[in-house]
Amino acid sequence: MMKKLSKIYPFIPLVIFLSLWEILTMNSSRNTFLFSRPSRIISKLIEKIGSGELVHHFGVTAFEAFMGLLLGVLIGSSIGFLLLYFPKVSKISKYYVVALSSIPIFAIAPMMIIWFGTGIFMKVAMAFFSTVFVAIFQAYQGGQNINKRDAEFFKLNGASDKQYFWKLTFPSSIDWLIQSLKLNSGLAVLGAFIGEFIASSSGLGFIIIRASGLYDVSYVLAATICIILLTLIFNFGAAIIEKNKLKIIRKISV
Repeated sequence: MMKKLSKIYPFIPLVIFLSLWEILTMNSSRNTFLFSRPSRIISKLIEKIGSGELVHHFGVTAFEAFMGLLLGVLIGSSIGFLLLYFPKVSKISKYYVVALSSIPIFAIAPMMIIWFGTGIFMKVAMAFFSTVFVAIFQAYQGGQNINKRDAEFFKLNGASDKQYFWKLTFPSSIDWLIQSLKLNSGLAVLGAFIGEFIASSSGLGFIIIRASGLYDVSYVLAATICIILLTLIFNFGAAIIEKNKLKIIRKISV
C-alpha cells in the first residue's frame, strides 16, 4: 500500500498547483486573460488535436528535432571517437570544440537563415548545432574513462586497434553516449523551436508566435505542453536504449 502511495506523492504538488491556478483565475477575467486556466488549456488541446492542427505542427517539430538529434549524436560521437584515435589532434582541437560549444544558438540563427533558408533544413541544422558539441564531448570523455588495468590487459595480449575500440573503448563509452542522448533530447527540441521562432510557417514555435500575436494564452500554453511532451518522448526513447544497452554492445562487438 505504501509503495503505491509513494508513486502518487510526486504528483501531489502538481495537483495542488493546478487546483490553485484554476481557483484563482475562475472568477477573474483579468487573471484568465493573463494566465488562462487549466480547464481552458485542456479544452484548447482537445479542440486543436481534434481538428488535426496541433498534431500536424507537433509532427513537424518532432521531425526537425529528431533529425537534428540523430545527426548531432551520430556525427558528434564519430568525431569524438576519431579524436581518441588521434591524441595529438585532440590536444589542439579540444579548445576549439569548447569555444564553439559556448556560442549561443541564437547568435548563429541569422547565419542559418542565410545558409539554409527558412525551410525545414534550417530547423534541422539548428537542432544539429545544438547537439553535436555535447555528443563530441561525451564520446571523447567516455573513451578516456577506460579502466587502466583493462587497457593494459588488451595491449599485453596484442589486441588490434579494431579490437581495442569495439571490445573496450565503445563498451566503456556507451553510458556516456546514452547520457549524451538524454542531454541532447531537450537541446534538439530547443534548437528546432528556436529555428521555428525566428522564421517558420509550421511547427510548435510557429503556433506559439501566432497565438501570442492573437493574445491566445491558452493556445500558447497548450503548445508549450506539447514541447514538454516531445522532450519526454525523446527521453523515454533514450531510457529504452539504456535498458537494452547490453544487447546493443553484444551485437556491435560481435
